[in-house]
Amino acid sequence: MVLNMLLQQNLKLLIYLINILFLFNFNIHAEDIISSENGGKAIHWTSEDADNRARNLIDKDDNSFWSTSNITFPQVLTYALPNNKRFEAIIIKAGNDSKKESWANEIRVSTADPFPHMGGWVVIKKVVLPKNGSEKIINFEGKRGRYFRIEIFSNQGSSSSISLGGFKVIDNFKDDY
Repeated sequence: MVLNMLLQQNLKLLIYLINILFLFNFNIHAEDIISSENGGKAIHWTSEDADNRARNLIDKDDNSFWSTSNITFPQVLTYALPNNKRFEAIIIKAGNDSKKESWANEIRVSTADPFPHMGGWVVIKKVVLPKNGSEKIINFEGKRGRYFRIEIFSNQGSSSSISLGGFKVIDNFKDDY
């Protein structure tokens, strides 16, 4: 009888601990911390077309995008968070409603805090974006930063425009994002 009571108490404790772990596991969610809805801002850009501004990359509207008819490289887009934050992934999407030839091809993403104007940029990664326009996920051990710079070195062949479909900075990255 005493053994039965101990087993029941231990079982209740085990169930309680499993519930706690379950709650903690599923309450961690990935959030796009650079989105304008979360306080992110486009603060500098080499150029932009009137309808397709740099701020469109972080506005949460999947149909908006950035583009420019200024066909000089590199094109540089710089974004800022309200303050220094930890992040685990960058997601860049080339695909958008512009002509496929204009989509960004080779890019480099960097971060800085607190003084990017003093050369404090740290390269996260230089990548070639997927030709089909899908998202390129760059994940890593957590980093900290406040400013993000996207440098575009080439497009997919257009001689009249350059475009990019989306940019996200993810705080807690999971493979199933």
